[in-house]
Amino acid sequence: MEWWHVYVAGWAVTLALSAVATGLCRSLAPRWGFVDKPLNEAHKRHQKVTPVLGGLGMLAAWLAALVGGLALGPLAARAFGGPIAEVFAGVPARWRELGTIVGGATALTLVGMLDDRIAMRASRKFAAQFAIAAATAAMGIRITAGVPAAWLSWALTVFWIVGIINAVNFLDNMDGLAGGIAAIAAFFFLCTAAFRGQHFVAVLAAVTCGAACGFLAHNRPPAAIFMGDGGSHFLGYLLAVLGALTTYYLPHESPTPAPLLMPLLILGLPIFDAAAVVALRLRQGRPIYVGDNTHISHRFAWLGLSRPRAVLLACLLSLTAGCGALTLLWLPPAGVLVVFVQMAATFAIISVIQFSSAEGRAKAC
Repeated sequence: MEWWHVYVAGWAVTLALSAVATGLCRSLAPRWGFVDKPLNEAHKRHQKVTPVLGGLGMLAAWLAALVGGLALGPLAARAFGGPIAEVFAGVPARWRELGTIVGGATALTLVGMLDDRIAMRASRKFAAQFAIAAATAAMGIRITAGVPAAWLSWALTVFWIVGIINAVNFLDNMDGLAGGIAAIAAFFFLCTAAFRGQHFVAVLAAVTCGAACGFLAHNRPPAAIFMGDGGSHFLGYLLAVLGALTTYYLPHESPTPAPLLMPLLILGLPIFDAAAVVALRLRQGRPIYVGDNTHISHRFAWLGLSRPRAVLLACLLSLTAGCGALTLLWLPPAGVLVVFVQMAATFAIISVIQFSSAEGRAKAC
């Protein structure tokens, strides 16, 4: 058995569990009051009452895959040996990290679900995000490459986790969008970790990708269920943690330190969208936490694309950025420069197109 068998198995099992669990949550959500009503908020445009419990389905599948893998792993290790035996030989050394990630993902999903149910104040939700991110960093999951001081590593990690959670939350504005972008990002973290021999991180990325893909079975347009803040907090936290845990730069393998910037490209679309939306809201004197229809996907729709095609275009942009990021592992300086110029030009072209639309400018204002 090869390592890629382990990754594919983890992805496939979690995908199936997520599809089943999300379907169950779709049935339970109306009974528990987790529904999103049409025009409940000014920026929402869905036409019917929709369950909003997808985050619980993804979390349940993700936890079941991890627990099932840990429970059945020793049997598989004896039967197949090889990579599976290696995984379980190294598990005791990663209990602290795994417990921290499970606790953080669960806590943030519950925070998001609470917001889905009773609409928390933005300040309280941000405080909860900050507290869980701070605890995660305090437990040792930190961005360390190139950071000279422990306190700076802690602060940078907290900022990264909170920022990515909210970037994914902002991106959850069309059917299939946030889930699709999260699945693509998790896939590229999987590839990077696998190339670096970080099998613990790669397996986490595989099951995260599987959870998002299984949810998409119910969230593809027209969506039968939304992920809600529970889902965006779950996926945002895991993507941020994967970004912090993955090793990008090894001096004997990479010609330049450019791989350190890979997570910024892998998550480039949600970061770009969040930055643009926040800048626009500040410019117009509006609170940055109040939703609107000025996201990149909305602007694609204003240009004449259907909503599913707008989502497809956003996912293709994310795929392009991820492919460019992956090449940084091996490219010499000239190649690195070409990748960054290419990605900067791509986002510049998209910005020129979307902001040149007279209809887009009118609606943004």
